[in-house]
Amino acid sequence: MKLAGARAAAFCARPGPEMLGRMAGALLHGPDAGLVALRRRELVDVLTEGDDLRLTRLEPAAALKDPAGIDAALRARGFFPGRRVVLIEGARDTLAGPLKAILAATGSGDSSPRAVEDAFLVVTASSLAARSALRRLFEGAGGLASLGLYPEPPGEAELARLLRSAGLGDGLTPEAGQDLAVVASLIDRGALLQLIEKISVFALDRDQPLGQAELAPLLPAAADSELDRLVVAVAEGRAEAVGPLIGRLAAAGIGVAGMLIATGRHFRQLLALAAARDGIDSALGRLRPPAFGPRRRALAAQTRRWGPGRLETANRLLFRADRTLRSAGGRPDRALVERCLIRLAMMAARG
Repeated sequence: MKLAGARAAAFCARPGPEMLGRMAGALLHGPDAGLVALRRRELVDVLTEGDDLRLTRLEPAAALKDPAGIDAALRARGFFPGRRVVLIEGARDTLAGPLKAILAATGSGDSSPRAVEDAFLVVTASSLAARSALRRLFEGAGGLASLGLYPEPPGEAELARLLRSAGLGDGLTPEAGQDLAVVASLIDRGALLQLIEKISVFALDRDQPLGQAELAPLLPAAADSELDRLVVAVAEGRAEAVGPLIGRLAAAGIGVAGMLIATGRHFRQLLALAAARDGIDSALGRLRPPAFGPRRRALAAQTRRWGPGRLETANRLLFRADRTLRSAGGRPDRALVERCLIRLAMMAARG
């Protein structure tokens, strides 16, 4: 079985007894190691009900050297009732052959109902191409699932769940929740988890939602400022500044997906301004939140520099890069985004 995106995330968070009754193993893979680790932890917690005594960890190198250890772990019976988990993290395609033979021998790769006491195999990996042997194994067998996990901004429900799991039962006010959602769309999953942990420590023992004013000092404002500088550098044609700014943002925990999202949002705004029938100045007056002073002048100048035709081209390039970034494959994501943004900056410089 093959699941990706929101369906894969939902499986990890709440697979459901009917699904688990037919499943014997899952492969979690994707380009964001922090996201894969988060989903793996969720799935393992659901399967073991938080009982570490029902979890067996195997190192991929040792498992490849001695596949009989995987077989023994899957066949073993635990001292406590409930399903056990056999976990192999950081697997490579070289493990596909031994796993296929072991799963066939234990009957774990078919779609027949599984006993709740049986072991569930969880394997994690980084980006895997569509022709990956591991992916083909878990996608093709009836009792297995391949879960493709790709960076996407977390939705309102997921942010609320992360806050609850961190001890923030009362959550945030609607305004504070919107601010957190904006930041969550720009930073990688590991940085988001650290931010939520920081918020939970700050809000310890509170009995009411955290407000916007209280949340603001906890958000990465410095990184936001650097992100704005990157977007402006691209829009104004300063290609030489793009690489160093990406480096500083990466060091601050901002993922390249967030950089691409912020740039795409800005260029869609420029295209809307350029396409306004009543002119750029009138369209600027309708912006929410309003743009004043230097920012208003900068938006007008950037819109006129690019023009409608080149802004359409720029938005197509950004959309194509975003689609590639979200697809499976072992590509260098940072290099992909950096090339795209430098190309846009060079287009602006030629204007």
